[in-house]
Order: sequence, then structure tokens, then C-alpha cells
Amino acid sequence: MNTPVIIMDFTKVYRNQFFYLRYPYQLIDCTDIEGTDCYCDSEATETISKRIADLPLRAVHFLDSGNHHYITKFWTDRIYEDFILVVADHHPDMQPPLFNDILSCGGWVRTILDTNPFLKEVLFVGVAPEYELPLEKYRICRYPEKPSPVLPVYISIDKDVLSPEVITTNWDQGTMTYNQLQTVLKEIMARHEILGVDICGECPTCIDNRSNRINSRLLKLFSCI
Repeated sequence: MNTPVIIMDFTKVYRNQFFYLRYPYQLIDCTDIEGTDCYCDSEATETISKRIADLPLRAVHFLDSGNHHYITKFWTDRIYEDFILVVADHHPDMQPPLFNDILSCGGWVRTILDTNPFLKEVLFVGVAPEYELPLEKYRICRYPEKPSPVLPVYISIDKDVLSPEVITTNWDQGTMTYNQLQTVLKEIMARHEILGVDICGECPTCIDNRSNRINSRLLKLFSCI
């Protein structure tokens, strides 16, 4: 295992899992930070940014539940070259912000597109077909469309892209099997340099070993990025 593993613990859910214990990992205790559930206020933004400032971008970052998927913005803010964001998620997370200074789990992709000049394209994987994407304004494609092969990618996964038969999350879910998701990820990894990866989609109120197993398989897949 050559890739660092970063565990961002907001709900203590990872303390009931063991997929990371045989790897060199860092657990970042975020349970004391207020203003982080679904929305991230300015004080929480400052605190989280400081806690991860010295941690590597090229790593596998576990972000807790989908309520904290906006943490992807903090990691991608540290990319200073043109790149593609790959988002595997049942939802596009493209809602306009309710408040200009509040980052949300439902609108973080739009926020990154609007604020990060190095982000050149977003590839969505597994987004439900009923969600319309503002293709006329943003540089967006849906898998199996393929983005430019010359740019590196940052991969962000919300496990709600998977079917409820595969895993339990705290959001409504898609229809993908794990093997389908892995096939897409392997295809992307074969075509692009990987700048970093993050994974969310835990269910803090569930006692379900399936999430531990999926995390273990994803960590093995990305172990040498």
C-alpha cells in the first residue's frame, strides 16, 4: 500500500469499521466541529482547512456520510493544474447555493465549477437520468461519454451511486452494482493520471458491515494511485 489513507471522522462511523486498520492511516477527528452537517459555514470551513493543510492530496480520503461530500472542494482547492473532476454519485450536487458563503452537500460541484479556474470538466458517473444537467453553461459530460484523455483527474465517490442491494446509505440510492462501478473506475484509471480520491456515503445510524466491505474493496483498488 503506497497511497496514504486519510479518515475524516465527523460522526464516529469509522470507529465501527476496520477496513483501514492494516494500512498506514491518519484519522482526523472532526467530531468537535460545529456547522458541518449538510452545510459548512465559514468557521467550519476555516477549521477543516487548517486540519487538513499538511495532509497529502494524492491519497484516498474517506469523508464520512454523504452529508459531508462538500469536503471534496477543500481537497480540489489544492490542485494547481488543469484537471477533470470525476463524480460517481446518484445526485449531481449542482444546486445553486441558498447563501453565497455557505457550502452545501447538494451544491458543491457547482461551487467548484464556479470558483476553481483549474477545473476544466466534470464527468458524472451513475447520476440518475431524471436530473437535468446545465450542459450549456458548464463543461459537463455523463458516462459513457469520455472527457479529454490528456488531463489528470480527481475522483470523488458517493456510495449512494450503488444499489440498496449492495449497501445502505443515508440518501436515496442508484442502481449500480459494485462490479459496474469498479469497471468504470478501472477504465478511468487506465486513461488518466489520478491526482487523488475521496469516498463518502456512510450511514452513521446503521450497523451494516457491507459499507466496511465496499470501503475495503475501494481502498484496495486505489492502493497504488
